[in-house]
Amino acid sequence: MLMLVSKDHHKKRIAKGFFVTGTDTNVGKTIITASLSQALINGGKRVIAIKPLASGCRIKDNKLQSDDALMLRQYSTNNNLLYSSINPFAFQDPVAPHLAAEKSKTKLSVDCIIKKTYHALTSNSDYIIIEGAGGWFTPINNQERIADLVRAYSYPVILVVGIRLGCINHALLTYQCMQKAKVKIAGWVANVVDRNMSYVLENIESIRLNIKASLLGIVPYIYRIKPSKVTGFLQVDKLATL
Repeated sequence: MLMLVSKDHHKKRIAKGFFVTGTDTNVGKTIITASLSQALINGGKRVIAIKPLASGCRIKDNKLQSDDALMLRQYSTNNNLLYSSINPFAFQDPVAPHLAAEKSKTKLSVDCIIKKTYHALTSNSDYIIIEGAGGWFTPINNQERIADLVRAYSYPVILVVGIRLGCINHALLTYQCMQKAKVKIAGWVANVVDRNMSYVLENIESIRLNIKASLLGIVPYIYRIKPSKVTGFLQVDKLATL
């Protein structure tokens, strides 16, 4: 189960949850995370969605904040959580987390991320959905990657596949790495991110035939899409260990 680091951790209930990762950056992880949260909320669940690491943040209310993290807070049942509980590591430069952390002289590790998100993990909710940064092997520091963070949280993984040219290769490579890591895969989502993509359904079928996990939904390309619109394309009842 989840690796806890405080002497008081065993006294508090840790919410069930999912970790959302992607085949790359800009594949729609935030939209899918928010949509999954809304779908679970629609089913009567209390859900909190968080994004521990965020790059490309902007100054809001005199501090760096991520538009993605703010969206996730909007699609959570507990909107009173401090921003720092949802996005404890916010970086201004739109680069990989380990590079942004180095520039801002921030110590970044799996252990400190777990510690900083502990309040959210133990909040009064049925589920917590954690959005990763970049893809499966995105570095956190020179030794640890997002894959290590997933193993530390011990939550089933939801893979967001950005449907664009090269998606089959990216999806199967990521899936193979997830299998080698022996993490539980709750399902995957096909998110069409290229409006001019050819043979969309054929590409998705090729991926489906090679991934032994539930296809949770096919999200078509929609300009400026909103989570409330995406929810209808997702089948949360297929989520493993729901």
